[in-house]
Amino acid sequence: MRSLKEVNVFTDGDSSQISTWSNVPFFLTETLLAKGIKVNRIDISPSRKLSRIFYSTFYRVLTRINKKTSYTYLRSLVHFLDTRNKIAAAIKKHPFADADIFITFSFSSTGLTNKPIIQFCDWTYSYDLAHFSNIMAPDIFERQAVKREDSQIMGADLIFPLFPSITEYMKDRYSNKNIFYLGNVINSLYKVSPDEINIKNNSNSLLFVGSKKYIAGAKALIEAFESLKHTYPKLALDIIGMQTSDFEILPVGVSCHGYLDKGNDTERELYYKIFRNARIFINTTPKWGAFSASIEAMYFYTPVIVMPYNEFLKTFGQNIDFGYYCEENNATLIKSKILDILQHESYQQLCINANNAVKDFTWDAYVDKMVEKIEEITK
Repeated sequence: MRSLKEVNVFTDGDSSQISTWSNVPFFLTETLLAKGIKVNRIDISPSRKLSRIFYSTFYRVLTRINKKTSYTYLRSLVHFLDTRNKIAAAIKKHPFADADIFITFSFSSTGLTNKPIIQFCDWTYSYDLAHFSNIMAPDIFERQAVKREDSQIMGADLIFPLFPSITEYMKDRYSNKNIFYLGNVINSLYKVSPDEINIKNNSNSLLFVGSKKYIAGAKALIEAFESLKHTYPKLALDIIGMQTSDFEILPVGVSCHGYLDKGNDTERELYYKIFRNARIFINTTPKWGAFSASIEAMYFYTPVIVMPYNEFLKTFGQNIDFGYYCEENNATLIKSKILDILQHESYQQLCINANNAVKDFTWDAYVDKMVEKIEEITK
């Protein structure tokens, strides 16, 4: 075992930019740098030229045959081969790196290097197909893409899924692999303090975070909000990640802010202002309630109302003391849970409990555990 001095980090996008993939590459690489490890940032984002050709030719034919296919340029053989060439070139350019870290499960440097290969990501394509897309019988192109990803995972030396259930899934699917769940992380540039509670205590703002794929949860919350306005006329709802145009009509008091880029000073300031001011975070979208945004809200001392989806349950348990589970994405039930928090006799304790539940989810602690595992296999 020797200490880690230099690593190649492969990312779909520029890892020096905080807006890349939910902030994760930025925080990972910046934390590695802070620990004195040299980081070679390698962008393996897709070729725009090849992507245009793919969508103007093959994809048009494919979607006529199967309109519901999840097969895109990112899953194509052309993209796979092009990316492998980029990986090979990067390895040649940085011969002194001690290890290769991939912030994806779709690619690795297997067959291109003898150095340790590490993969770090949320979930696999096969899991996405079955769990989120409900595609139980993938088409031939989806199956080929899964096989390519499987081969890259099987060639890795260490695998770090971000979620406990994904870890179990991958351990079952990929036997004899070193697969470890090291906890989760909060992607915040802002350092919080208990003073945040005083701001929330006097706030009338509810918070929803999620892109358009979470619109079912947003619509149910808006319906609950509209009903609550009769009792709480000063109540407001901030929606981050969606535009006003994503909804047919919005009641007075609902503000849609769209995507807020933490790399933009003005948008970052607004993002953190909304989080600091939020009295309750709500996202009851079935299957997945914006996990990263939920724990970031909790870091900001914000009680939450979420669906009891698998990863949240695995992480925090069946009984939570920092908000409520909402068993159905139902406006009446959501309204009831919001009232429970608004009228809670120990609201401040809920806030403290929320922060306590995630205070150890730091990038510093996560990277320490990751580096320790890598150093164990670095010769």
